[in-house]
Amino acid sequence: MTQITLNIPDNELSFFMQLIEKFNYETVINEFSMTEEMKNLLDERRSTSKVDDFLPWDEAKKQLRFKSEK
Repeated sequence: MTQITLNIPDNELSFFMQLIEKFNYETVINEFSMTEEMKNLLDERRSTSKVDDFLPWDEAKKQLRFKSEK
């Protein structure tokens, strides 16, 4: 399987989707909406974060704890 990821500007998405549909490709859009409050919180966290506070993904995975199934 080949997977292609494209970054389509919001104002061009409708045109792009119409184009793809003409070629009989299956299109999937994951709808995810974020409130202005969520955006502001993420922007705040990004602006105050320090590179020294980050962990490599391999280390972070080791620290994840999952609830045991009962």
